[in-house]
Amino acid sequence: MISERHIASQFHSLWGEALPLLTPSFVRLFNEAFADELSDHPQSKLQSIPIGPSIEKHDLVAELSFQMAKEANRYEVSVEELKNNSKMVKNAYNNAVQFLAHYKPDDMSVLLNNDEVSESILLASQYEKFFNELNLSNIEFSPNIAGSGFMSKCSADLSVSETLYEVKTVSRNISGTDIRQLFVYLALQATAGSPKWTHAGFFNPRRALHYRFSIDHLVYRISGGKSTPDVFRYIVEFLHREVELDSIF
Repeated sequence: MISERHIASQFHSLWGEALPLLTPSFVRLFNEAFADELSDHPQSKLQSIPIGPSIEKHDLVAELSFQMAKEANRYEVSVEELKNNSKMVKNAYNNAVQFLAHYKPDDMSVLLNNDEVSESILLASQYEKFFNELNLSNIEFSPNIAGSGFMSKCSADLSVSETLYEVKTVSRNISGTDIRQLFVYLALQATAGSPKWTHAGFFNPRRALHYRFSIDHLVYRISGGKSTPDVFRYIVEFLHREVELDSIF
């Protein structure tokens, strides 16, 4: 069993057939056309948060901020309240370490310095500002995604009503691999039952960026005019084929 990240970054024959027009030039246009700079909204409380000079464990900082926001949403408290609750902070920290161990089992450098903790809190506060800025409701962190074929079950990042968001706490633009990973989740969910999401997108708490698009529209654009059910069915059927897995490890 392998992860959605491996599927998104490998198996070029799958993606060349399913989404042949998801090219580097299209990804550049995607970033230009869909990026919504939330800090530019009138009276917005969101702001860009550059990586601090003493930040070393970037992945753990990003994941801890996500888990803090998740805890705050679960218990209906603000991040400001959560940071003063040692039990909730510890639970968020343990969940972050456990999550990263799934993808980086050999990385045992899990202690954060004070600046890394402070930056995690700042990033976590971006989530509630994001929800308030766009007046979002029906928020679900880590919606479960059933596995299929040689892909194990997993969880996506953020479901908000009819939209599935992938969170990318990075300084770079959205990549083709990011888009493919999002489509793995969408395909698995849609083929396991009735489609849950009509829209999808990305939220970048570090850069205060928001992307949102119609799933059917983007599938049509990057598949060369195929229907969403046909593309999703092809992706899931590929996961049941006998393929050589050793080359990706």
